[in-house]
Amino acid sequence: MSATHVTDAERLADTVHVLHGPGGNPARKEVAYAAYVAVIVVGLYGFPLLRALVIAADREAMASALRSPWSALALVVVVAAVTLAAREAGRVRGPIVAPVPWIDHVVASSIDRWASLRSWFGYSLFATLFAGGLAGLAVGGGFAGARAAGWWILPVGLVMGLLVGLLAGVAWLVGQSRLSPPPPPGDGPWWVREVRRLGVHDLRTQSSRSNRIVGGVQAGDLRAVRLEAARPVTRGRDLRLRHRGPIMTLVARDVLGLRRSPGAGLVGLLLCAAAGAGMGATLGSTAVPPLVGFVAGLVSHLGFGALSEGLRLEADTMGTPPLFGAPPVRAAAAHLFVPGAIHLVTTVLVGSVTGVAVGADLGAVFPWLVMTTVFLAGGSLLAAYRGRPPSSQFNPVPSPQTVAIWYAFPLLLGTLLIGGMVWGATQFPTNGYFVIATWVAGAWLVYAGLNRVQRENLAHRDV
Repeated sequence: MSATHVTDAERLADTVHVLHGPGGNPARKEVAYAAYVAVIVVGLYGFPLLRALVIAADREAMASALRSPWSALALVVVVAAVTLAAREAGRVRGPIVAPVPWIDHVVASSIDRWASLRSWFGYSLFATLFAGGLAGLAVGGGFAGARAAGWWILPVGLVMGLLVGLLAGVAWLVGQSRLSPPPPPGDGPWWVREVRRLGVHDLRTQSSRSNRIVGGVQAGDLRAVRLEAARPVTRGRDLRLRHRGPIMTLVARDVLGLRRSPGAGLVGLLLCAAAGAGMGATLGSTAVPPLVGFVAGLVSHLGFGALSEGLRLEADTMGTPPLFGAPPVRAAAAHLFVPGAIHLVTTVLVGSVTGVAVGADLGAVFPWLVMTTVFLAGGSLLAAYRGRPPSSQFNPVPSPQTVAIWYAFPLLLGTLLIGGMVWGATQFPTNGYFVIATWVAGAWLVYAGLNRVQRENLAHRDV
């Protein structure tokens, strides 16, 4: 058969056979195994936890709240947040990230670009659909298992989860494809045209960046990961930093950083506002399940982190001479001023308005909203100055499970403490022991974070 009569599918089949043998590409089995593990984890741990959190709330009030317009508004907000996050993620690491040799030798050839990249797009779209559907089933099963809703919520949750996963996959692809110039008009569905729009240079850049990000994650080098994922600064290049003393200069530098990266500041502000609304609603009404408080704690941690770029940069330069003469612990505390002030004002304002709107007194909401800033300040210190993943004498290379726990520990700790505090405030609002335990936990977390700063500083000194 002459070369002119060989189709793209046959050429791709020959390439896959040369690379992977008669068994074909093993990626399909790997994706199926990951989905299998996810189903087991959600079934064994996720569903019982969600069901227990729903049982801990007022199920009758929650059942009526599920049929109210507020639940639809909350769903719209979640869908919008997931879509925007997926689109921004596509600019850093999109759904189509093929190996560099495949890009250079197959994608850059005369083979149709959709045919050469279709498998990567299919695996990523399956991952978003599967994650959305599984999440919808878990949430619906939690409500149905706690008898806060009928079993009709299972197909509704599945359909809504699939729709959210589809929107996330579409936004993820659009975020990546919009980095390349538009191709000439062609035939086919719009997603095929979006995939064909991807340029070889952009694909190679994202593939190389993805490899470096994965290597940084496996090695525990968060600074390398942030440098790869960060966007180049293009705003405020003419702004200058003036000396205001060793402490206020650091604060002014954080303000300057937010002015040069307004997108990070806006994302952090919106996340803090959404978290404040969730915590205010949970504190003010028994119809809101405690799960909302835990989710609000997670979102609040992410919002505080988006505003804490100055703290992370200070941690990245640990071991070098202080730039403005401030000791490491004092410098780390100074970098908490800007994110702490923004988070405190936003959370207290939005949370108080939400709590009063659902029928609570201001005194029953205000103290707990203030306390969240204390928890997040300590958790941000632990996250920024976490050091390297722990290793043992017998195995100097940490296992993937150890690295995952090391990454997630500050986030999980802050989420559990804030969610537990919000839940306890609804159950024991006037218990003095609970109030004292909450303030002791917040003070301990801040002390642990500052102590971690000091230990990292001593670890970088020459002995």
